[in-house]
Amino acid sequence: MSGWFLRSAVAVTSIIMLSLGPVAASGEEVSVTLEMPSGHSAEAAYWAGEPDMPAILIQHGFLQTHHFPTVRRLASALADSGFNVLTHSLTLGINQRTASLPCEAVHTHSMPKTREEIATWIDWLHTRTGQEPVLIGHSAGSVNLLDYLAHSPEAPVRHAIFISVTFFGHGEAAFESPEHAARARADLARNDSGLAEYALGFCRQYVTTPTAYLSYYDWDKQRTDRAFQTINTPSTLIAGSADDRIDLEWIETLRQHGAEVRIVDGANHFFDQMHEFDLLDEIEWALHRHQAQ
Repeated sequence: MSGWFLRSAVAVTSIIMLSLGPVAASGEEVSVTLEMPSGHSAEAAYWAGEPDMPAILIQHGFLQTHHFPTVRRLASALADSGFNVLTHSLTLGINQRTASLPCEAVHTHSMPKTREEIATWIDWLHTRTGQEPVLIGHSAGSVNLLDYLAHSPEAPVRHAIFISVTFFGHGEAAFESPEHAARARADLARNDSGLAEYALGFCRQYVTTPTAYLSYYDWDKQRTDRAFQTINTPSTLIAGSADDRIDLEWIETLRQHGAEVRIVDGANHFFDQMHEFDLLDEIEWALHRHQAQ
């Protein structure tokens, strides 16, 4: 492992930034709050890095926050290495959300609303650093980033790294089914846009509107595959060989679309325990490779 990941831990400071705000000292963690297009405020952690180091945005997985261990460990390590790092929490329709959203909650969020929030944070980071950032997504957070890139062909993004990328629809470890989607489409055909109970991802009970539900469900394997074919952003996929939540054979096929695929032997979906440093090594490799291009 290189010296990028061997620097000392940083102190934590809280600062509210509704515009560009105060300038944080290099390596110091600050709390950032921005108003989203919905009117809700969203929170993030930001580390200002060294001037010649890339800017990185890290997107958490489904219903989680930027405090999720896989995301938090990665953000801290990259910040210790001198990168400009931003990792934010999606509001999911909740003002200043700081905790993961339970499956049993009423879910008012959708992929388009998430896309707007990601765009807001990317614009902030781009303006703050003057750099086209590298995007890193974990699990379903990778699908959120793909959705953004697919709808933003001129996005100011240099490179995207997708960790344990999955998809919605009927997946490897998901509870949704074609029957759920058919019921949502039937509700829409009857102009019934009210709340109903479905299943989505790891949630057996998921209460939302049919439109919001389908905005996730329709990002299935086929649509995700098409996105990798059409986005202009260079992509690196990192997956663990012991990940039983994703389709590893499908991930391997994405090489034919020009994506770099890196498989870490023995790692699970979260790259925890002994594989935490393997993940950092793979990301370091990808960042070095694309920084040189």
